[in-house]
Amino acid sequence: MTFVVVSVVVLTLLSIGSGSLSLLFPALGGTTPFASIPVAAVLPLVLAIITLTCLDRASAPAAVRRTDLLELGAIALVLVVVVAVSGIALAAGAEGSAALATVRNTGTFLGLALVAREWLGARHQSVPGVVYLFLAALFGRETPGHPAAWAGVVTTSREPEYSVFTLVVVIAAVVVSVRRVAGRR
Repeated sequence: MTFVVVSVVVLTLLSIGSGSLSLLFPALGGTTPFASIPVAAVLPLVLAIITLTCLDRASAPAAVRRTDLLELGAIALVLVVVVAVSGIALAAGAEGSAALATVRNTGTFLGLALVAREWLGARHQSVPGVVYLFLAALFGRETPGHPAAWAGVVTTSREPEYSVFTLVVVIAAVVVSVRRVAGRR
């Protein structure tokens, strides 16, 4: 767990510190051949993959302790650490839009993985996050600099419309996780 917490802090700081730094990516939608993906979109995906890979366990349930509750607690801790590090960075003068994008995107990728784990299993739980990032980058541009609301992961904008998808994914992850935990009693 120490590796996960250190990775969370380092990747969150790198993501926030990247500010408006972006990577060029081909865009198949919109009016420009290339779009940019903020580093604050890519690093939270890496953070989610590291977190969930380190928490992966064998498919057999433990005889003594509820490991599913421990995993959910660890994921909640990761989100709390991301929010706390982002808050500290904001207080220290970091760019607010990158901090918000880091929190929003981390929640999105962790939520997608938790939902995917229900149907794809722990081995492939990170695949939907990667696919979503590529689809958002390829097709999520309505106009240059303004992605579609469903593709908010490819922007550091503070507009509320880009948080709706994250909210839906996090609620779905909570519902799926509660149902999974309640089903094992």
